[in-house]
Amino acid sequence: MEIERTGRSAEELVDALADSETRVPAYFELDRYYGGEALPAIREGLGHGNWLVRKWSAMYLDHHADAKSLEALLPLLRDPKSQVRLWAVHSISCDTCKLGGNPIDIVPLLIERIELDESIKVRRMATVILAVQTLDARVLPVFERIIADEEDRKLKLHARNGLTRYRELGLSFAGK
Repeated sequence: MEIERTGRSAEELVDALADSETRVPAYFELDRYYGGEALPAIREGLGHGNWLVRKWSAMYLDHHADAKSLEALLPLLRDPKSQVRLWAVHSISCDTCKLGGNPIDIVPLLIERIELDESIKVRRMATVILAVQTLDARVLPVFERIIADEEDRKLKLHARNGLTRYRELGLSFAGK
């Protein structure tokens, strides 16, 4: 997809994320021509009245987040729209897409999404992130509970994979 610069401001491009006809070109124009310079407009987009703008702003932060932007994602973990929560979970915690460290202790936030979120997709995303990226003993009892109590096959698979990874690395839950 060839992206041309339209001359629109980052704020105008963030607003364009609301419209299905302009969303993808606006996103890629932000990405290609603005990069990190779009972060103030993107952070504003996280609080936008249109949930699609919140979702696409959260998606943008997967590759362009700084500490201030990661903090701005926190309220979206409880957004009314599950797709916004899904991207907030991913963007706030996916280390493979970002340079630099994350100043946020994501483990309790992801455990909360696993335990309380009504969307199975959000719960799966949080479990996958904890299974493949995080090394923290706080997740082991969560994996064990998922394996023992959950019905969702994919959720159990992600928890089993995480538990196996921890065991292969020689990590275990204190008290077991």
